[in-house]
Amino acid sequence: MSIRSVSFDDGSDEDLCVFSGDDLLQSHYDVVDLDWVAVAERSLIDQRRGLVIAQVAVLEDLVDEFLLYLEDPRDPGRFQEEDLSRKTIGPRLTMLERGLGSAGLLSDEAVGCLAAARTTVVRRNRLAHGTIHWRPTRVVPIKDLAHIDLEIEWVLVDRRSEQTERISMARLRQDVYEAIAAFSDLLAYGEWFVERAPNPRNFAGGHYLGAPTP
Repeated sequence: MSIRSVSFDDGSDEDLCVFSGDDLLQSHYDVVDLDWVAVAERSLIDQRRGLVIAQVAVLEDLVDEFLLYLEDPRDPGRFQEEDLSRKTIGPRLTMLERGLGSAGLLSDEAVGCLAAARTTVVRRNRLAHGTIHWRPTRVVPIKDLAHIDLEIEWVLVDRRSEQTERISMARLRQDVYEAIAAFSDLLAYGEWFVERAPNPRNFAGGHYLGAPTP
């Protein structure tokens, strides 16, 4: 059997960059003065932010498998499409917590795993839905600009709370590691879970959780 991906169909070798709104506005008015350092920095920030978002998507898949195991619907595909996929990860985690409680499986380890997952999801949501821009770290009079070294920072603005925080590449690395840890801890709990949960009739084993042994 041969496997061929048809997704990589772009024959151009031109690098793609993310431009800020200011850059695009300037180019719209034929002011060719793009700050390529800012463009490069923004691209790196968005790349690392995307890693956090992608890692949490893997965590969501694992949560869905727990729910499929516990709910044991007659038609798992339909349940996934009509019930799980229409819920965001927050309600699915609540659904999982209730299911584990009903099955007598809400151990201290499970409570800790769910709390870590919720913390990771909250962080992902803020990164995914916040707006990013740069600003000077301090206000400087225009007359002094020519005589100082101006520091700038990238900031994330939460669209809902309007809270602002500095974007840190080190913090984004920590966010990725925390998302990985949340997944790993929940997967480790899954080994204990499949040994003690009621054997499902319809769940045939997923990608992460094994099918119960007869």
